[in-house]
Amino acid sequence: MLSVIPKSISFNGRALSQNFRHSCHSNGNMSEQGEVFERPDTVVVDPPLEKHHTIEPFAFLTSVKESERKYNVLLISNQAFKTDLKTIWVHCGLVVCSDGGANRLHDYFANDQERGDYLPNYIVGDFDSLRDDVRGFYKSKGVKIIPQYGQYSNDFQKSVRCIQLHYSFLEQGRQWLEVDEDDGLKEIWENEFGGASDIQIRIYALSVIGGRFDQTIQSINQLYILHQKEPNLHLFFITNDDLIFLLYKGVNYVMYPNRAIFCKNMSSPPLCGLLPLGDKPVTLNSFGFRYDVQNWLTKMMGQVSSSNRVVGKKGFIVECSEDISMNVELSL
Repeated sequence: MLSVIPKSISFNGRALSQNFRHSCHSNGNMSEQGEVFERPDTVVVDPPLEKHHTIEPFAFLTSVKESERKYNVLLISNQAFKTDLKTIWVHCGLVVCSDGGANRLHDYFANDQERGDYLPNYIVGDFDSLRDDVRGFYKSKGVKIIPQYGQYSNDFQKSVRCIQLHYSFLEQGRQWLEVDEDDGLKEIWENEFGGASDIQIRIYALSVIGGRFDQTIQSINQLYILHQKEPNLHLFFITNDDLIFLLYKGVNYVMYPNRAIFCKNMSSPPLCGLLPLGDKPVTLNSFGFRYDVQNWLTKMMGQVSSSNRVVGKKGFIVECSEDISMNVELSL
């Protein structure tokens, strides 16, 4: 493991020597699991010099140009949400409703005129939840509705196939093929495109986490599986309280214009957690949190970093020995 804690750091415009990291939190907690260092409310964290993954999780709040918005996807599922939908919508180039997610979108607006201004591009699923009146409304507005009645994948997975196909057809300048209503999306994806793409896509899945616990666990499972099987997809779960995403094995630089973009209440730095929900323990190094760690082992049934805080002014660094889930507080 490389150390991502630099020899010098700065915060609030002041430079500090390496000795700073030993001056806080009882001079660092030393144990078999590594060290912990306390940081101030604001720390300037520059991108690492070594090879790293750059992650921009809050692009759904900052993308303005068409070229920035084009590959941001809003995926709406069938759970209640309190998020300001309009704020997210303008930063996304594609909107997909997963089955009953279309009901949620429809009912979010007070009248048909407003609903007509916020039309999804696709509605996908087995439609065991989609109301007839909602289906009829969106069909009358020209929304592409794709029934997929096969039960070997769930509505979320079917929607992901639709997203992959949308961009693959678009890149090749091709029109949609006829989709079989059983499992046609999967068949087209595998037969026409070999089940793979290198088009980098961010999927912002709204109201996926919450509701039934088994569905929540399945969604977290997909976070890991999709990165392994379809690494061109970058999946983010938007909840009423936070954003959940994956940090990748190696060095990660998570960047944003400023913390107020995703946390309007800056009376204290936004909360966060690093959650080892994969199948292996993870060793962490970090820079940009209230409690940074070095050579720190985390695993289920062991120590887990929760209720930490993001203090990096415009970004933070996490180096991990395996993929790891992260959540960051949202206050929009």
